[in-house]
Amino acid sequence: MNKTYKLLVGTMLLLGLGTVSFAQNADAANPFTQFRNNNCVPEAKKAGLTQAEATQICNCTVQALQKKYSTQAFSNLYAQYRNGDNNARRTLTRYGETCSQQVLDDILWEN
Repeated sequence: MNKTYKLLVGTMLLLGLGTVSFAQNADAANPFTQFRNNNCVPEAKKAGLTQAEATQICNCTVQALQKKYSTQAFSNLYAQYRNGDNNARRTLTRYGETCSQQVLDDILWEN
């Protein structure tokens, strides 16, 4: 499967059903960290991306979300996403798609 196809498939499945687990350390309690670790990266890997690709896309996604949302505002959005809210899912998916496109562009235009 070529990288372009994997990235596009990964984008579509990036925010699929994810199981939220609660980690023990303080950073893991951060909703951005929870989203990246419990939803974004696992779903990207299920879609066929490598660990490195999934991490790169998800780190970009989280950085973009952190620029837009305070921790509390994102916590609310993430809770809505986990509760099955389609608007929250679409919002998070848009950020993931933007970052997937950036990563894809980087791969395609590498020297």
